[in-house]
Amino acid sequence: MIPFTEDLSSFYATIYGGLAIGLLFDINRSLKSNFKILKYFSIVFNIIFWILATIIIFITVNSIESFDLRYYHFVALLIGFLLYYNTISKFILKMLNKIIGFIVSLIKKTIIYITIVSESLYYMIIYMMHFILDAIFFIPNLFLATKKVIKRKHRIKLKVNKKHR
Repeated sequence: MIPFTEDLSSFYATIYGGLAIGLLFDINRSLKSNFKILKYFSIVFNIIFWILATIIIFITVNSIESFDLRYYHFVALLIGFLLYYNTISKFILKMLNKIIGFIVSLIKKTIIYITIVSESLYYMIIYMMHFILDAIFFIPNLFLATKKVIKRKHRIKLKVNKKHR
């Protein structure tokens, strides 16, 4: 038979598992309240929540009692969850909402800056290509056209000089 002090210590340790489930519950609630699309997939996230809660329960019970499950473990998990929910849940939920809001705004600003930089790079590349193509095609044609004009003027001068003689 296990002494009462060991039962009491495992009871208190199981309360921490209930606190962890409460924290997981607040993370689930804050994600659903901040991302509207998650409300459409609520059943999927509820299943994920319960799977993670079950994993937390198994880890808690395994680390404390080596899967020697007793009725007071469920009572302690419930007490831990209710203790968390009635005391610090409001503050944690506000903090999680602020953190998620900050991360979302940071991601939005990053995307905006990336689009601005990529648009600027796009125009720089287009104008550089335009300049290169002008340098390849327009400037030599300009020189050739100027050379033709100079030859034409020179011919006209020669004709005019021949007429005046």
